[in-house]
Amino acid sequence: MEPDHRTKGQKATDPSNIPQQRRLIYSGTMPVPPQAELPPGTTLPPTNRRFTKRRVSPFNIILVLMGTAAAIVLYISNIIAVNQLVNDVHKSEVRLQDILSEQEILKAHINQMSSLEHVRKRAEDELGLRNPTDVPRWLNIDQDKVRSLEEATREH
Repeated sequence: MEPDHRTKGQKATDPSNIPQQRRLIYSGTMPVPPQAELPPGTTLPPTNRRFTKRRVSPFNIILVLMGTAAAIVLYISNIIAVNQLVNDVHKSEVRLQDILSEQEILKAHINQMSSLEHVRKRAEDELGLRNPTDVPRWLNIDQDKVRSLEEATREH
């Protein structure tokens, strides 16, 4: 308890004579000051503060609405971008399958064109080449003539 700061001749009811007391806000952790009617050592349960309704400013409402609109626009643009990428990937896959099919067709065409049967038929039809019907003969070469030709080519 704080000491009484009144001087002689000043009355206790005078508001200028009452010392300034520190005002505390109850947060639910301090004990409740004892009441005159309660026996000493008894405490009351904590009471809540009075509910005061806060006013929401129009600026805050507009700010929240703008933020929500921006988030929605970003979300929708993300969905559109993802869908466009999926379509691009699908088109690329279709193009890849077309190229692979064309490549397989070209490989089959190369194999067909390079087969022995095709080459033989083309040689007979276009160039007039035929397979020999008689058995090949061995040629006898005169070794003396070959030596004399080699010597003659060396001299020149």
